[in-house]
Amino acid sequence: MPSIIEEKSDTKEKQPKAGKKARTVDKWKKKQWYQLVAPAEFDKKVIGETVAEKPKNLLGRVVKVNLDDLTGQRLKRHISVLFKVSGVEGNQARTTLVGHGISGGFMNRLVRRRMSKMEVTQTVQTVDGNKVKVKSIALSARKLRRKQESAIIREIRDKVEKGAAKKTFSQFSQELVFGVLASKMFKQLAKIAPLKRFETVKSQLLEEKGAARGESSAEETVGRGADLEPAKPEAGQPEQSEDAAQA
Repeated sequence: MPSIIEEKSDTKEKQPKAGKKARTVDKWKKKQWYQLVAPAEFDKKVIGETVAEKPKNLLGRVVKVNLDDLTGQRLKRHISVLFKVSGVEGNQARTTLVGHGISGGFMNRLVRRRMSKMEVTQTVQTVDGNKVKVKSIALSARKLRRKQESAIIREIRDKVEKGAAKKTFSQFSQELVFGVLASKMFKQLAKIAPLKRFETVKSQLLEEKGAARGESSAEETVGRGADLEPAKPEAGQPEQSEDAAQA
């Protein structure tokens, strides 16, 4: 079920003057329901509903949607996708993809003793000028030497930066969300040292090129599932095994 994760009140409540009786106003009577629509790369599926008094109050709202609800794939239920409302037409609110995240519990279950965990957080820029903050985690199959860990960290920084520079934000974010980049990176990093897992655990759009910034507000959201086919890894790229499938 999608949820609004940025909160701000639509209107300011006026305090009654001393000696005057406050009037009770039902704010819900002034509000309307709007459908939240995913961007074109997700086939413009309806991902939920929300309410607002005015269309302008919808701009900038950020909605978190579980990828299992979005694609129907249970193996993707540990991944969440972030959408931001960018425009309103009639009763439909258009959204754009602004990031993703993998649950901390999923990654924690993969960590074992006598293994190395390497984390890299970096800001990269896509070919269309969007700046994106990306956090990656690599888990080794055994304890590594410091030299090997440093080599893996350098390789992650280099490959993620170069990968972003060759693609638009839409293309790059699709690779992050559906694990295409992680699959490529796993193959490259395994040449340095034996790995158990590599994931891009979080991404966040920091600066939208030419995009308007809207104010966010909090409302109740009702989620709906959507069916679509996710992007598939490129031919010849191995998929990482699901070492820790969730119950």
